[in-house]
Amino acid sequence: MAQSIAGPQSEAINRKLQDGLKPSKLQVVNESHMHAGHMGNPDGAADAETHFRVEIVSDEFQGKPMVARHRMVYGLLQSELTIGGVHALALKTKTSAEAAR
Repeated sequence: MAQSIAGPQSEAINRKLQDGLKPSKLQVVNESHMHAGHMGNPDGAADAETHFRVEIVSDEFQGKPMVARHRMVYGLLQSELTIGGVHALALKTKTSAEAAR
């Protein structure tokens, strides 16, 4: 079950990816509750914002391999990953054409 209330990390991730990639689809899901007791969420807080699953469909990915797409996302979220407390991102990155298949 995904956390239904977006916290400050979720909102920052959403905003930065919207601004930087102009996606036709963007889904940011906080899965921190599934990682209770793990690295990044040792206290097991249900409202922790440490583990996210992100699905992005953007034509900014056109012609780029998966590694380059992920680097684009990491670059946009550098602050959240280094000082913001985000421990893990599970990424699905597609172009519009790939998503339509």
